[in-house]
Amino acid sequence: DDVGPPVEHSARSGAPHEKDALPGSSSEDAVKAFLKEYGAAELLNRLRWDSYPEKILLLSAWFEARGGTVPWKSADMDEVFKQAKEKPPANFPRDIKQAIKAAWIHPITPRTYAVTRTGWNRLTEALTSKGRDAALH
Repeated sequence: DDVGPPVEHSARSGAPHEKDALPGSSSEDAVKAFLKEYGAAELLNRLRWDSYPEKILLLSAWFEARGGTVPWKSADMDEVFKQAKEKPPANFPRDIKQAIKAAWIHPITPRTYAVTRTGWNRLTEALTSKGRDAALH
C-alpha cells in the first residue's frame, strides 16, 4: 500500500511538463526548419508514410514551413503532391476528414485548413524516430 501514493504523485508531477507550451513551439520551429531543407518527394521517401492522411500532414506542413498560404486549400495540396511527383488523393474530402479526426489538421473554414500542434508533434516524433539521418539536429 505504501507504493501506491508515490506512483500516483510522480504521475501528477509529470503532467505539467506535457502541458508546457514552450517545448512544443520550439520543436515545431525545429520541424519547420528541417522541412525547409528538403524537397517534398525526399521527405515522403524518408518517412515512407503510405496513407493519404499522413501524406497530407507531411506535405501540408512542408507547404506551411516554406511560406505557403495558411490556411491552405485542397488545390494547394494538389500542387504540392504534383511537386512531390506523388499522385494526389482521389478522395481528398475523405482523407482530409481522417487527418482532422486524428487532430493533425484543423479546418479554418469549411474549405481551408492548417496543421495543428498535434500534427507538428506527430511529425517531430516521426522525424526523430527514423534514425540519426532523419533526426532534427
